[in-house]
Parts: sequence; structure tokens; C-alpha cells
Amino acid sequence: MAIVEDGGMRIGLALGGGGLTGTAFHAGVLNALADHIDPRQADVIVGTSAGSTAAALMRSGFPATDYVARIAGRPMSAEGRAVLGGMPPLSDPGSAAPGQRRPASPQLVRSVLRRPWRFAPGVALSAFLPAGTRPVDAGAARFSMLFDQWPVQPTWIVAVALDTGERVVFGREASATVADAVSASCAVPGYFAPVEIAGRQYIDGGAHSMVSLDLLAGEGLDLVIVSAPLSTTDWVAGDPGNLPRVALRAQLQREARRLRGTRIITVAPDARMRRIMGTNSMVAAKRAPVADAALEYARSVFRRAL
Repeated sequence: MAIVEDGGMRIGLALGGGGLTGTAFHAGVLNALADHIDPRQADVIVGTSAGSTAAALMRSGFPATDYVARIAGRPMSAEGRAVLGGMPPLSDPGSAAPGQRRPASPQLVRSVLRRPWRFAPGVALSAFLPAGTRPVDAGAARFSMLFDQWPVQPTWIVAVALDTGERVVFGREASATVADAVSASCAVPGYFAPVEIAGRQYIDGGAHSMVSLDLLAGEGLDLVIVSAPLSTTDWVAGDPGNLPRVALRAQLQREARRLRGTRIITVAPDARMRRIMGTNSMVAAKRAPVADAALEYARSVFRRAL
């Protein structure tokens, strides 16, 4: 962990969306990163959707070296057990339940139809989706056991306001409890119900950007570690299932250009990781194998890059 302990370097983490397998991917990446840098001490952490749960866990003081064990349901260190206390084990949110057919936000639909160019593609699509019926709070609310106030170190949790489609960054310009912010950031449109905070409804921050790396521009960071479970390292001809990942990689590259002068190390799934993760990011049974594989994979990335 010499990079952090030596001081002088400002380090940021950008942890992207990716569902249950994305959370497992983050576990492997952060567990591997702890061989070199203590993720808990990052100067700024940006978390979106699945990445918001990882961001909150790091800011709680939970050791990254226990993260894969936590995901896989294996024994953790005394420190890890002490931080989590009575926090319940991970659960399976189940499949999406059918709900209403009408769009969750008619106001946003009207705005998108009038000026579609003003909205990120994910926000425009989300406008037409019905509200999910499964409450996200049951999973994310566990963070209320770990925080009685917002972390002192900069921690930015990204969500999207359902009425306007704008990106909202909790911990930077908007206020909420950590549990509520994480719940909002994880409210996948059409799957989970929108989350209400102070009278306003929010959905998954990944609708705007799966990583929101651009938020770290101008923060004077020397190094940014990006964990992007839904991106990809390569383009494979004849693999249409990889197209969304390629699009997300292009978006990530555009955002990275905003951080001129900052070294960026991106960990995204290669072909082997993609096979292990599969195409459905909400399969709870894949968490353990994905976390184990991501740990091995990320260690190889960091050995070369750090």
C-alpha cells in the first residue's frame, strides 16, 4: 500500500453499475487493489448503482481484503466481522414482478418527446418504462446499520431524478442518508420501484452514465481506478451480445478525456470474465464465481499497471 502511505498522490475510485454480478466484480477488483492501495483511503469515491454499494462499504471501514469472502459467504477477518456487526448476509432480490404498464414518469416522457437530444439514451429509455414493483430498500437499507451520518471523505452516490431525468449526485450537491442514496442509485428502472427522498423520486444513476467518471474532472487527482463491470476490454466480431458493452466502453472513453493529466486504470471484463458473468446481471448464484474470477483477473491487471 506504499502509494497511499507515501502520501502526495491524490487517488480516486469510480465504481460503475452492473447488478448483482457487477457487485461481485467490484468485490474482486477492490480486493485485488488492496494488495497495492487501500481503497478505503481514496480521496474521492464515485459510486453508481452496484458501485454505490461498493463505495458505501469502503467508506464504512470494511476491509477490501474481506470483500470477496463477504460476497461468497465465506469466513471474514475479525476486522471485517466487527465493521459489519449484525448486518445481515446478502440476499437474492428475485426476479422482476409484473406491475403497471404505463410509464413511471409521464412528465419525463413528455420532456423526452419534446427534446430527445437533451437526454442520455438510458434516461430517454427509462422514461418509457413502467415503475418496478420490487423495493430496493430491503437490500440497500442494510447500510443504515453502518452510517449515522454521511462519510467525511468525499463520497458521491449517483442517481437520476425521475421527474426531470437530471443526474443527481448525493454527497456533492444533494443530501440524503447513505442508505437512501444507495437505494436510489440502485433502483433499476422497470425492476425496482423508484426511491423517494425528500418528496422526489429517483432511479438508477446508470440511466445517465454507468460510471459517471466525468465527475472526477477538475478534482486534482493523480490516479483514478475505474471498475466497470458492464464495459469490455475488446470488441469481438460476431458477438452481438457484446455490443452494449462496446457502447459503454465508448462512453467511458469520452468521459476519460475530461480527466486530462490524470492517470486512469480501467478494469473491465475480458472475454473470459464475460463468459463467467453471463448476460443476466441479476443472477445471485453467480456472485461467488464472479468475485473469485474477478479477484484473479484484477490482480493480473494491477500487477502490470501498478
